[in-house]
Amino acid sequence: MNICSLVVHTKPEKGPVVSRRLEKITGVEVHGGEDADKLIVTVEDEGETVSPVSDTMNAMNGVKGVVSTILIYHYGGEESMEDMKREIN
Repeated sequence: MNICSLVVHTKPEKGPVVSRRLEKITGVEVHGGEDADKLIVTVEDEGETVSPVSDTMNAMNGVKGVVSTILIYHYGGEESMEDMKREIN
């Protein structure tokens, strides 16, 4: 499993529309920043059912209205999402 957090810079006043476009990508979740045109985004993949995080990040750079993406944090581990949820609870 891989989890990344990123800041996605958008063209001026395009934050809300880019946010909606990004959330259509599997594993991508936008947590805020639409008004500042700097989106706070997480990307998760688990196993082979979802494309690797690196592919997702590259795809985000091709989304209309995206200026750049900056990787803030990355976690990679062998445990599954089920293991992590069990550990948290």
